[in-house]
Amino acid sequence: MLLARLALAWERVWPALWPASFVVGAFVALALFDLPARLPDWAATSLLGLFVAALIVTLTHAVRDLRPPSRNAARRRLETASALAHRPLAALEDTLASAGDPATAALWREHLTRMAAAARNLRVGVPRAGLVRRDPYALRVALGLLLLLGAIDAGSDAPARLVRALEPEMNLAGIGGGPAVTLDIWISPPQYTGLPPQFLSASSASGTIAVPIGSTVLARVHGGDARPKLLVDGHATKMSKIDEGDYKGEIAIKAGSRLAVAQGWSTLGSWSIHVVPDLPPTIAFAKPPQRTALGAVHLEYEAKDDYGVEKVTATIRRPGDPSAQAVTLDLPLPDQHLKDAHGASFTDLTASPWAGLPVQIQLEAADALGQTGKSEILEFVLPERVFHNPVARAIIDERKELTTHPNDREAIADALEDLSSRPALYDDDIVAFLGMRSAADRLLLNQDTDAIASVQRLMWDTAVRIDDGGGKLDREALRQSMQALQNALARNAPQSEIDRLMQQLQQQLQHYVQALAQRTLEQNPQAADMPNDPSQTLTSNDLQRILDRARALAQTGDRQAARDLIAALQELLENLGSARPMQMQGSAGMLDAMHDLMRRQEQLLDRTFRQSQTGMSQRGNTGGGAAAQDALRQDLGDLMRKLGENGGTAPAPLAHADRAMGDAADALRRGNSVQAVGPQSEAVDALQQAARALAQQMHGREMGALGNPGENDLPQMRRDPFGRLLPADEGNGSANDGGVMRMGKVQNDYALEKAKQILDELRRRAGEPDRPAIEHDYIDRLLREF
Repeated sequence: MLLARLALAWERVWPALWPASFVVGAFVALALFDLPARLPDWAATSLLGLFVAALIVTLTHAVRDLRPPSRNAARRRLETASALAHRPLAALEDTLASAGDPATAALWREHLTRMAAAARNLRVGVPRAGLVRRDPYALRVALGLLLLLGAIDAGSDAPARLVRALEPEMNLAGIGGGPAVTLDIWISPPQYTGLPPQFLSASSASGTIAVPIGSTVLARVHGGDARPKLLVDGHATKMSKIDEGDYKGEIAIKAGSRLAVAQGWSTLGSWSIHVVPDLPPTIAFAKPPQRTALGAVHLEYEAKDDYGVEKVTATIRRPGDPSAQAVTLDLPLPDQHLKDAHGASFTDLTASPWAGLPVQIQLEAADALGQTGKSEILEFVLPERVFHNPVARAIIDERKELTTHPNDREAIADALEDLSSRPALYDDDIVAFLGMRSAADRLLLNQDTDAIASVQRLMWDTAVRIDDGGGKLDREALRQSMQALQNALARNAPQSEIDRLMQQLQQQLQHYVQALAQRTLEQNPQAADMPNDPSQTLTSNDLQRILDRARALAQTGDRQAARDLIAALQELLENLGSARPMQMQGSAGMLDAMHDLMRRQEQLLDRTFRQSQTGMSQRGNTGGGAAAQDALRQDLGDLMRKLGENGGTAPAPLAHADRAMGDAADALRRGNSVQAVGPQSEAVDALQQAARALAQQMHGREMGALGNPGENDLPQMRRDPFGRLLPADEGNGSANDGGVMRMGKVQNDYALEKAKQILDELRRRAGEPDRPAIEHDYIDRLLREF
């Protein structure tokens, strides 16, 4: 009976509640589509009130019309659902009106027995909603479909959308009597663009504002009673409340043409915007790929991007062999986020199985968004190492044959076994013997194509061991150390990291020079007795001076000059690789001596110029200058004599420098420092010209021995009428031209020494506690730059 009553209750309640359910479902559907949040606050509030009123009315009618099911109705429900005839449940509850007649009583008992038997299989039946009568137009189907689509559209944002629909705020500001509302809004471009934020004002609303794609709009509203909204082409994003009357919000700009901030009835600001797309980078070969003297691949490129190139790679493929896996090289960048990058790399690929074979090279540049641009495809024959031992050369030939004809395994294995049977040709090296035999056996026993790569590596290691006699020149480690130092300088790494990388490079450079000299003596014992031209040799001390100079430049803040100097050193070592190795044992001493002479002459010129400015022209005050000038002239004569003794040719400007020094000394002896300034300036200029000529002479002979012409252009250092160096932007080229010796460029040590003196003075003053706090703060900010 209870189940029958519950079924009747359901059939009565659900139709009665259908209007209220429809109201709730319609509101939820609108909320899932986030429509209330897109309306003005007053409209959203009105919509919520309308739905609440409709819900109250429908619930009132439902409660008023509902009646609990009676016992008779439940009993009739059971009889109907069970298809019982003659209403047996009602008969079982009836009583006999008169029980005096025995026959009548017996008949009544028989009737009750039959009714009880008929009522044994009662069924409640499935409750029926009965909505067909209440919803003749099937609006329930449309509502269900809207709810499904709304849930799909909202996804994980469904709870937040429901909350926004249930919590609208009514803005009374702008209707009258509210406090003044202020708006601060600015656009922050993505960090990788390097562009500054743009502050938007009412005056900028007349034009179109360029907004880089991915920029973030930040807004703060002070005042008002309702949450403001950020709108991009009508799509609203509500701002969050900080405290009473203060709101903030942000939104990322991907597309759109109109940016606005609205609060209730008011539009606080509106601007026309143009979203600037981030174009993909472009890249091209600055010059065709080249082979260096050490057998490295020299790639030089030019890459451009509207906001900065983040990565450059080179992809190498074998033409006509699509199954071969491409080789990808990461090329170094000159600096971070360069819009116009011009870089170069040196990569040793002589160990590649493709060495000596034609390949295709393509460059690829990427920006911060991952967009890429590719260059044209150039064909190039990969450099291969020159092996001096005949067995090593034969192994490499078979290795190359294995690359071009991988099916000729048996012939190549036979060749390796034949080579291994001649131990006298490779100094009875048991490791080399086992390497060749192992490679031959693996070719015969392992027919898997993937095994070829490991066999080729083994053949390469064996050939290198035979040719090097067990020793090894780790050129690649030296290249990696140089590149790591250049990268650290480019990203402004801490000075401690720079010093550590400098020390590591210095150790590897010393080891490399020693190993190169030892190999030369092993391959050519007579090389130790061969005469060397000092003007064409490079000593370990010269390399140490270059590293010390780079370290000093980094410490004084000129890290770009230090990076250029390391790059020049790498290029110098690459191009010197095929010269006679004994030339690495001594070089550039004459150039250093001339450089030191030029620095001393500049210092004397500065002192003479100060004397001429202060009126100190008496003989007693200029006698020391005359003696110093005579000493410099004598050192110049010794330098010219040494150049002649070493078989070199003294540059012609040295004779002019000698005459100018003599004229300056005569003027100083007469006590006329003003007249001495001009000859001393001429002497400095002549020494610079002589230094450039000597550097070009040395570099020309060096490059001539390599069959590779080098740079001949050196910076022309211009001076004012008093002999002082002009700044870089007044005719002296780049700021680094006077401070770096790069492939014949002369380093201005005097300027570097001045920078060191200033830095030491700043540090000294920073350590004096009695100086004012404002001066300490200023000095600290200066020192942070270094």
